[in-house]
Amino acid sequence: MGASPSSPTKTESCKRRIRKGLHRLWVDPPAFCRPGASPVTDLFHWEVIIDGPDGTPYAGGTFPVDVQFADDHPFKPPKICFKTKVYHPNIDSEGEMVLDIFHDEWSPALTIEMLLLSIVSVLYDPMLDHPVNDHIARLYKTDIKMYERKARKWTRRYASAPVASYYPEKGDENWEDYCDAIAAHKVVTLCHKSQPS
Repeated sequence: MGASPSSPTKTESCKRRIRKGLHRLWVDPPAFCRPGASPVTDLFHWEVIIDGPDGTPYAGGTFPVDVQFADDHPFKPPKICFKTKVYHPNIDSEGEMVLDIFHDEWSPALTIEMLLLSIVSVLYDPMLDHPVNDHIARLYKTDIKMYERKARKWTRRYASAPVASYYPEKGDENWEDYCDAIAAHKVVTLCHKSQPS
């Protein structure tokens, strides 16, 4: 019989996986993503900054995103919410991007990097089959120029303040983790460079 979701084995496995995702965010983040402004004091709750992707009405915007992992992650998806208003067909008034991968199509194989890349991808190309905001989706379909003007206006109004990412410093509780992440990344990078093409 396997360990129950609340067993120490599951909890340690869950923490290892989340820590690994945090390490990659520090040293090799997905495109347009980076660490949040505050130090991570709770492994199950951290912030990510999404910089508005080039070629979208969100370009130039800085979007802090709240990431809350379930106690039994990866068996349940993390809750990810934008902390600023975003004019987008797939983002509700609470800042949650409503995608099937956060609900019915969730798979434990999905990593935080995959989720963040999915969010960035949907900023580029909204999923209009299942919009959470019908009015915005309708405007996107009927008058994309007006949609882009409104989205740019919201980006300037709500997401124009620059946000600096926080990286652990010597003396922080995460300093050793940060050093380990950098060392591991250097080893992986060297291995890739030394492989024949």
